[in-house]
Amino acid sequence: MRYPPEQKTRTRDRIVRNAARKLRVEGLTGPSVASIMKASGLTAGGFYKHFRSKDELVAEAIAQAFSDSEKVYSSLQNLPREDRWKEIVRLHLSPEHCDHADTGCPVAELAPEIARINLGIRKRIAGLMKDRSARCRALFHIIRSVATRLRMVFGFVLHLETNA
Repeated sequence: MRYPPEQKTRTRDRIVRNAARKLRVEGLTGPSVASIMKASGLTAGGFYKHFRSKDELVAEAIAQAFSDSEKVYSSLQNLPREDRWKEIVRLHLSPEHCDHADTGCPVAELAPEIARINLGIRKRIAGLMKDRSARCRALFHIIRSVATRLRMVFGFVLHLETNA
């Protein structure tokens, strides 16, 4: 039985969302293809109908995790500029955020492992980090010296890309 193309797209999106959650909880090498597919309500045998490799899924899942966390940054737009830093710190240190790694910041959850994954995924993360850094500069209206410090915080990923 053939399914419509949009069903394949919805299924793929569901797999990516579940992988994004599991990666943030279990780490980049933690979840198996079988466990991700099971969390998606599918069998492991269907994996290669949607992805060429686990690395492809990991790269897409990390991008999804960044997209998910972007909602937090978008919510800050409505606050006065001087309160945005306080709110981002409050949100990141809240018990709810700390107790739910599956919906947390991908940088905080995955940073220790990024150096050990393959070059293609590191480059993808570096691009996402550059975008996040630019977003933070715009959101917080960061002056150059603070932007430099922010790059230092995020710099580990950028360093991996340039020295690969």
